Amino acid sequence: MFDEIDQKEIEARALRVLDDNDIIKPVVDVAKIAKSKDINIKEIAMPTEYNNDVAGFYDKDKKVIYVEITDSPQRKLFSIAHELGHVFLNHQNATVLYRITRKDTLYSKEERAANSFAAHLLMPEFMLREFMVKYNLTRSDYKIMAGIFGVPVSSMRHTLLYLK
Repeated sequence: MFDEIDQKEIEARALRVLDDNDIIKPVVDVAKIAKSKDINIKEIAMPTEYNNDVAGFYDKDKKVIYVEITDSPQRKLFSIAHELGHVFLNHQNATVLYRITRKDTLYSKEERAANSFAAHLLMPEFMLREFMVKYNLTRSDYKIMAGIFGVPVSSMRHTLLYLK
């Protein structure tokens, strides 16, 4: 995983993006965030050479985030947030989020950082705690929380596991 400084900086950047876009409640409006950077979002059937492995990518020249049209709304939301992570973390080479479930150790550092950014952007601790208190929920209610936040269940379960 990352060292503590990296994680704190990633979280701080995600919170800054939320603050800059006046977003304080789920579901996080990733389209609004993209628009603030003059980035468009398009849904496409991914090219066959991607072997069904690619959920999304960012074309820096065209300033477009492409997401797989057949993915669930939750997967698309996370894919867009991941690609925004590459933008806000100033990654120069990383452009692809793989849809395959892999262990964190198999992802490059930039891919792990973009995933972390997406999690902090879509499920920030202050929102998680607010909704857990508001609806008297616990970490075991990750399916309900995923529905509230519009994210994949696996992402919410993983995020709640590491909630302090």
